[in-house]
Amino acid sequence: MLKAKVPEVKEKRLKMFIYGPAGVGKTIGVIQFPKAYIVDTEKGTDFYAESIKKSGSVVLQTLNVDEVKEELKVLATEKHNFRTLIIDPITQVYNNTQEKWTRIFEKSTKGDKSSEIQDFGMRYWGKVKGDFKGLQRLLLALDMNVIITSHQKDVYGGNFSKIGTTFDAMRGDDYLFDLVFQVERKNSELIAKTIKERAEIGKQKFPVEFVWSYENFCKFYGKEIIEKEAMPVIMATAEQVERANKLIEVVKIDDETLNKWLAKADVETFEEMSGEQITKVIEFLEKKVSGIVAVEPKKEEIKPKKKGAK
Repeated sequence: MLKAKVPEVKEKRLKMFIYGPAGVGKTIGVIQFPKAYIVDTEKGTDFYAESIKKSGSVVLQTLNVDEVKEELKVLATEKHNFRTLIIDPITQVYNNTQEKWTRIFEKSTKGDKSSEIQDFGMRYWGKVKGDFKGLQRLLLALDMNVIITSHQKDVYGGNFSKIGTTFDAMRGDDYLFDLVFQVERKNSELIAKTIKERAEIGKQKFPVEFVWSYENFCKFYGKEIIEKEAMPVIMATAEQVERANKLIEVVKIDDETLNKWLAKADVETFEEMSGEQITKVIEFLEKKVSGIVAVEPKKEEIKPKKKGAK
C-alpha cells in the first residue's frame, strides 16, 4: 500500500534566522518580542534589563551547548508562559561545541606530542556536527517562535577579493529555517532584508525590505500565530527508552538496521525521539519478540527415573 497523502495546509510557528554586522542592533531588535526565553551567549542583554523585564521575558546567560539543550528540552516538554525562544547569537554556541569536542579528542590523545597541532579529521567534525544537530532538532521541535541570530562575516573569492557577506555559524544553519533575514542600519532604522522565505509562489508574507519591528512581524506573519500559547511536546520517556533497549537485546537488531531507524526519525538516540516515534519502535519490537516466542520449540519434559528402574 502506498503511504503518500495529499498535503494539508498547516499553521507553522515563526522560525527565523537573522544575521548582520556587529553593533547593528540585532539584540535590541529581537528582544522586542514579548514573553521571550532569551539565551544570551555574549551578555548583550545586560544593557536592556528594564526593557526585557517589562516585556515579560527572562534571560539565561550561557554558551554551553549541553546547558542550552537541557533548557530546550524543558521548554519543549513542560507547560510555560513563554511564546518565543531567542538564541543571541548562535555563533558562540557553535564555537563552544567545537571546543568541547577538541577537549575530548585532546584528552584521548594525551601524551601524543603532536596532539596540540594535529587535525582530528572527519571523526572529529562528525561529532561536532552530530552534537550541534541535536540542538537544531530541538529548536524545530519547539512549539514556540524561534529567533536565532548570528554574527556576519565576509566571503572572499579569488585573489582574496571580497565578494559578499554571510552568517558566521555552522554551514547549513540557514537551511533549517523558513525565514532568513539580513539586517543593516539605514538612517538610524534597523532594516531587514528578506534573504529566504519558504512559501508558495506569489504568496510570500514578507516584502523584500522592511523596517524591523515587532508590530511589522505581527502584521506580516499574523499576530494570532506569533502570540499563540506554546503547547508541550510529548517526547520519549526514560521508561520507553529502557524498554526499547531491552527489546533490542532480545530481538538482536543489528547496528545497520538501528541506524536506519534513527535516520528515519531524524535523531541520533532513542532519547531524542517523540513519544509517537518511540511507541512505534516498541510495538514493532514487541511483535518481533512475540514471533520468536511463538516459533520457539518446547523443551521435552524429562521425568525423573524411579529408584530401581533400569
